[in-house]
Amino acid sequence: MSEGPALVPGELRGYRQFTLRRDGLYPLVHVSEGPWDGALQHARCAEHGHHPPAARCRCGLYAWYLPGSATVSVGPVAAVVAARGRCVLGDRGFRAESARIEAVTLPASLLWRPRHAASVRAMLARDYPRTRVYRLTRRMLRDHPPHDVRGLGIDPPRDPSRGYRAAAVALWAAFLLAVFSLGAVPHAARVEALTQWWPLLILVILAWQTALIWLFMRLIAQQMPEAPREDDAPG
Repeated sequence: MSEGPALVPGELRGYRQFTLRRDGLYPLVHVSEGPWDGALQHARCAEHGHHPPAARCRCGLYAWYLPGSATVSVGPVAAVVAARGRCVLGDRGFRAESARIEAVTLPASLLWRPRHAASVRAMLARDYPRTRVYRLTRRMLRDHPPHDVRGLGIDPPRDPSRGYRAAAVALWAAFLLAVFSLGAVPHAARVEALTQWWPLLILVILAWQTALIWLFMRLIAQQMPEAPREDDAPG
């Protein structure tokens, strides 16, 4: 646990994701806990029953200091949260005693489903009246930039999530471009090329799949919570 001021007034901003359902915004894990409260969500330790968050436990409400890891997935809702109360600080994120949802970005899939998007907006306005709703993550992050946590003794490492995502999109686009380009090649030339170069083609496809899987695994790893440190003081 990094050394820093013991008490800091105000709220600590963070970024995370939620699963969007008809009755609210659910955490990606521990879905059985139900949707987050529209005003202020309080953490609960289901494993040990102590007051969360504790340094040597995984309890508490998670969020990242920087938005990259919390805005890489397409399906979940990207969100900005404001934490208060006791917080356990890590290198890339924190666990908080309580937090509220400042803002959310609607999933991209809702852009093509206007009626469903309208019902989602109505639910959010009813159950999360203090939460601002955005269509674009870029605009949400412009209005809710990260807090400078260096005063807390934290210097978050550069978040490579957006680079991984851009590389994955580029690999996928290159594959689609290559497939569609084959349509412009005469049939006889395609057959001859496949006959002569099929081992190389298989190696290229395997390399493409391996690179894509590696990028997705790195994206998932960036969103995994940090394990408690052995040198953290109990609390």
